[in-house]
Amino acid sequence: MKEKESDSNNHDVSAEKGLQDMSSQPKKNSYRTLRIIFLLFFGFIAVVFLTQNSDTINWIEDYHAGVETAKQQNKPIFLAFYKSYIPTKTLEEIYSDQNIKEFIEARFIPILIDASKNPEIAKLYNVSLYPAHYIKRPDGNEAFGPLGYRPPLDFIPALKGLMTEMGMPDE
Repeated sequence: MKEKESDSNNHDVSAEKGLQDMSSQPKKNSYRTLRIIFLLFFGFIAVVFLTQNSDTINWIEDYHAGVETAKQQNKPIFLAFYKSYIPTKTLEEIYSDQNIKEFIEARFIPILIDASKNPEIAKLYNVSLYPAHYIKRPDGNEAFGPLGYRPPLDFIPALKGLMTEMGMPDE
C-alpha cells in the first residue's frame, strides 16, 4: 500500500513539475519575443542613424524642385539614381567622400532619386542599372551619362569626363 502511495505521490510530483515546466514555457517564449523585438528596434535605429550621415552631399530629393532650383541658380544638375536594395555602404562610400561632396556641391544642384519610388523619372533617363549618375544643363534639355558605380578615387575623373562631353569647364 505504501508503495502505491509513494507511486501516486511521485506521479503527483511529476505532474506538478510538468505543469510548472509548461507554465514557464510561455514566459520563455514571451522573453524571447521581447528580445527579438528589442533587437529589431535597435537594428532599425542603427540603420536610420547610419543613413542619415550629415557628411554626405546635401541632396534635393524632389526631382521637380531640384530642376526648378537649377533653373533659378543657372547651375547644372547632378542626378543620382538608386534603388533601396543597393547597400547603403556602397552609396555612402561615394557620397560621403569629402572631395566628391565638395566637387559636386560647388558645381551642381544635386538631386537624389529613389527609382523604386519614382520609376517614371528613371524611365525618362532609361536607367536600368543602379547607382546611375547623369549631369544635365540647367535648361533641362540634354542629359549626359550614365556614370555607374566608381570607387571614390575614380569618381571625380569620370565625372569630369561627362562635364567635358557636356562642354562644361571642370574647374
